[in-house]
Amino acid sequence: MLDIIFSLKFLWIAMVIILLSIALAFACAKLHQQLEGIALGDWLFDHVYCPISKVLLLILMAFLLFPLILPSSDYPGLLALFQQPDFLINMINILFVSSLLLSFLPVLSHPALSMPLLGCIAFGIFYLHQVVLPQAIDISWVPGLSASVKLIALVIGCYLLCRWLNLQISQWVDDRFLVTGSIRLVSDINYLIFQTPVVLAYGHSLNLQLGQAL
Repeated sequence: MLDIIFSLKFLWIAMVIILLSIALAFACAKLHQQLEGIALGDWLFDHVYCPISKVLLLILMAFLLFPLILPSSDYPGLLALFQQPDFLINMINILFVSSLLLSFLPVLSHPALSMPLLGCIAFGIFYLHQVVLPQAIDISWVPGLSASVKLIALVIGCYLLCRWLNLQISQWVDDRFLVTGSIRLVSDINYLIFQTPVVLAYGHSLNLQLGQAL
């Protein structure tokens, strides 16, 4: 997996994800300001507008990362999936409902856990239609014990790094621009970005199962 992380292709994909995450976080923050104080507006922001925006970013992220993890695939093949009837709508619905369900769970509702989990689901949907169904193979969507331990360790590591970055960056932003409360915006950006390593690791675990199945 390290060869993927240090590749030029991953570098530009990471830059796209970072820029889109920043743009989405700012857009959500701006929308929240416009809807602040409106009861229905606040509810729609928390449960509809912002989650759907993040779902669309997750789909794009999984789309961009997929050929890195499965070199036999390509972007034209993935784009062909979106030409299938209701593929995109079904994918959005699955991720949106999943995000809604996670929001009611005390631990998994935290973005440090929910975002990587939703990212893995998005990647899994592409994997299902690109690999599992065409080749009629059977794999487990839940990684084995060894892979699960590595994924959990990676999630914890990303969370600790995010928490440290959130404090450092938000403090610099507050001091530099004489504002307060930037930590929420910074946190949203970092949690969106740092789901990427977890999704890569999850995809790698699926590839290991694929190699054993074939």
